[in-house]
Amino acid sequence: MVSEFLNELKAKVSKEDYKTIFDMTIDDIKFNRSSFNKKTSPGEFIEICKRCWDALNRCNGGVEV
Repeated sequence: MVSEFLNELKAKVSKEDYKTIFDMTIDDIKFNRSSFNKKTSPGEFIEICKRCWDALNRCNGGVEV
């Protein structure tokens, strides 16, 4: 499920944007979930990743989710 989503994302965005989105997602999880000892399910990971993708798109007018 997660790997399918990441492969789809990788096909739609540049390598630089992919790395940025992935880094934003990991940072979000570390700050908002790990610090409160919460586990992140695969579905939650995908949703967080989509929100990061949306945020990046608003900043530089990229591809829609």
